[in-house]
Amino acid sequence: MMQAAMFQLRAAVASVEDSFTRSQLDLATNVLANAIDNAANGVNAASVNEIDFALNDVAAAVADVPSIEPLVVMLQNDVAALKEQTALPADVIAGVRAFQSKLKIRKSAIERQTYVENAGENVALPHPPEELRADAMPLRDRLASAGFATPALDTLIGDPASLRFHSINEIIDELDVIVAS
Repeated sequence: MMQAAMFQLRAAVASVEDSFTRSQLDLATNVLANAIDNAANGVNAASVNEIDFALNDVAAAVADVPSIEPLVVMLQNDVAALKEQTALPADVIAGVRAFQSKLKIRKSAIERQTYVENAGENVALPHPPEELRADAMPLRDRLASAGFATPALDTLIGDPASLRFHSINEIIDELDVIVAS
């Protein structure tokens, strides 16, 4: 269904007279077409997220071309239906949120420690990296099965001792992007 809409969208873009607008639409449409083609290999939450992201770029580019807007709306409706079909299960989202809570608690403790004089390294921080690693492994597996890459989470799993304030932020942000999709 999206392939037919893409065919119509490409034809409509080709008929745009303003060369600058057409070039912007061509670029955004090509990115969207690539995302749709990649999803042909298997539709999952990650591929639908990529399509949605690319479609948002097309939607932004068609603001000056009202004749193309109905095609974009049709694609947006298709993407909304795909999002419903491929959404992450509630238990995965709850697990991600619980994991993020642990990360935020550790991050706050690290931050507080920087403001304390003579804060020794022998002060135990909450949620040690090994505990977080154990919690992260099943989450990564569930997210990977939905098609999501998790490089920041993979770093924690591969080398828990490398967990630092900035890497906690990276993991939290990475998971926010995934869960918000």
